[in-house]
Amino acid sequence: MTPRYLVFAPGYNPDSGGSIFLHELVHALNTLGAPAALWPFHQPRNGNPLGYIHAFLRRPSILWRRPRFPMAPGRNTPVAFPWHLRRDSIVVYPEITLGNPLRARNVVRWLLYRPGLRDPYRFGPDEMFFRAGEFCDLPDLTGGAPDLVLWRINPIYRNEGRKDRKGACYIVRKGEHKPRIPETAEATPIDGLSHAEIAEIFNRCETFYSYDEATFYSQYAAICGCTSVVVPGLYSTREEWVKNHAPGRYGIAYGLDDLDHARDTQHLAISSLQEQEAAGLETVRNFIRLTQERFG
Repeated sequence: MTPRYLVFAPGYNPDSGGSIFLHELVHALNTLGAPAALWPFHQPRNGNPLGYIHAFLRRPSILWRRPRFPMAPGRNTPVAFPWHLRRDSIVVYPEITLGNPLRARNVVRWLLYRPGLRDPYRFGPDEMFFRAGEFCDLPDLTGGAPDLVLWRINPIYRNEGRKDRKGACYIVRKGEHKPRIPETAEATPIDGLSHAEIAEIFNRCETFYSYDEATFYSQYAAICGCTSVVVPGLYSTREEWVKNHAPGRYGIAYGLDDLDHARDTQHLAISSLQEQEAAGLETVRNFIRLTQERFG
C-alpha cells in the first residue's frame, strides 16, 4: 500500500531522542493502519541545519540502499521510494528542517524541541503543528499545538539493586551554555557513551546531574536508582519545569534544593513512564484524525 504519511528523518540513532521519535511515529502510524514511510535526510558532520544534503536532490539512488540507512530494530519503518511523494502525501518535518525541501502540499511540522532555542527555524505559511510537549511549543506562532508524544522506555535501564553506589555522573548535551556546578567537577561524563555503558554507570553512581533540561537520560537515571538532578536554568521553579516536562514529575530533582522530592518519588518513575508510553499511542490516533480532517 502506498504510504500516505512521509516522515522526513535521519537514520535511526538510539542516542538521539529526535531520531527515535521520528522512527517511532512511522511505526505507530503503520500499526494503527495509516500507511507511513521514512523519507531519509542526510546531515553534514558539523550538524549545521543550513547544510542539509537531501537524498532526493543529491543522490536519489541512496533511497534504494536501505542497509546504509540505519533502521530501528523490530519496528515497522519502511523507507519511501521517490514515487511515493504525491500531491496527496502528508509530509512530516521536524522543527530543525528549514522550509519545505520536498515542496509538499500538505505539511506537518513536529516540534521536537523549542524552535530557535538552539537551532534556527523557517516554517511555511500553511503548516500544521504538533508538539512533543509544552516546552517545545511556540504558542504565538502555532496557536497552541496539540501533543504528539511517543516515549519508549529502553529496557536496558533497570535498577540492579547495588549496595555499593558511590560518586556522581553527568551529561551536558543541550545544556552546554550553562556554567558548570562544583558537584560535577570530579564526576564521570556520560556524553557519547552507549546505552549499555550509561546503564552500568547509573547503577554504580549515587547521583546523576543533567545540564540538559529535556533529555530522557534524567528518567533513565531514576529508573536505575540513581538520584537524578536537573541543573536549572530555563525555569525559575520546579512547578514551571514540570509543567513543560511532564515525564519528569517523579524521581527527578529540579535543582539541588529538590533532592528530597527525587528520592521520595523515585519508585514512581517507572510506572509513570509506562503510563505515558501507553498514552502516546492515543496522541498518534489524534494526529491521524486531525491531519485527515485538515488534508482530506
